Amino acid sequence: MNILIVEDEMKIRQGLRRIVEDVIPSGLHIAEAGNGREALEWLRMQDRVDLVITDIRMGEINGIELIKRAKESHPATPFVIISGYDEFEYAREALRYGVCDYLLKPIERVELAGVLQKISDQRLASQQAGSDESKEAGQPDDKDRLIIRRVKELVGQHLSQDISLPFLAERVYLHPKYLSDMFKRATGQNLSDFVTERRMDKARKLLRETTLKVAEVAVICGFANHKYFASLFKMQTGCTPTEYRDQK
Repeated sequence: MNILIVEDEMKIRQGLRRIVEDVIPSGLHIAEAGNGREALEWLRMQDRVDLVITDIRMGEINGIELIKRAKESHPATPFVIISGYDEFEYAREALRYGVCDYLLKPIERVELAGVLQKISDQRLASQQAGSDESKEAGQPDDKDRLIIRRVKELVGQHLSQDISLPFLAERVYLHPKYLSDMFKRATGQNLSDFVTERRMDKARKLLRETTLKVAEVAVICGFANHKYFASLFKMQTGCTPTEYRDQK
């Protein structure tokens, strides 16, 4: 991922960088800018930018103006803004420009990690969907198969949240019972089991590739209770999360 961090306070900028590197330790390029002007200069030289994390209040060009100008050349780039409690009006204005998330200072490590994972998952799901569409170009597509693929994308994008059957059914405009039966027919697997499987896959990946604590991994993967997560992990893998990490 090609990520830009825009923040005029060096300590905060470096702290953000360390968290990003913990969550996405490989295939990562991070650039830093001390204000909006530097950020725009860097963006002009980039063909593809996967994420911009920016403060709102900065000298020369503030975060709102940066987003407005950057969207002209990089309309698909996701932005995450950082704001203080007294900057709600700025944050609300930023949301009008398609900002995908915002974080309040002081930045919480788990919260930022969750946002990064969500954006990373969405990026991978989008790439996978594009790959699938390329393979199926020119062929008539089955409506149920498209719905199942969309459901799988939604699960991948919302793993840190409470993914219930009504939540998914509402987003594909189906009755929950109908969606549940359709998913089981098409995949041979219960939808709830699929969600748990994806969460465990993500947990194993985070344990292998990051230094996040087990409790932090649990939250990012959608488990509010880290003890339940550890118990379920051991049931499925035969070892605790800590033992799994040590083995890898």
